[in-house]
Amino acid sequence: MPDRARRKDVSDVAEERYRGASVRPLPRPNKQYTTGRVCAEPGCETKLSRYNKWEYCWQHEPVHAYVPRGKRKSRTRAA
Repeated sequence: MPDRARRKDVSDVAEERYRGASVRPLPRPNKQYTTGRVCAEPGCETKLSRYNKWEYCWQHEPVHAYVPRGKRKSRTRAA
């Protein structure tokens, strides 16, 4: 009888199948606002992006407070 290739055990096949990164859900889509909007500043005809939630273009938008994002340092490391 000719030599047959060694048959893989069921546990070997399962390990091969699940190698790699796990599948994650897609991130949520960006919020969109109405299209065709124009800056609210009188005389400004700048067309606003559908992703811009403000009424004004970048030149006429009032200054907003900065909100820092990201990891916070622990109090023991910060000191």
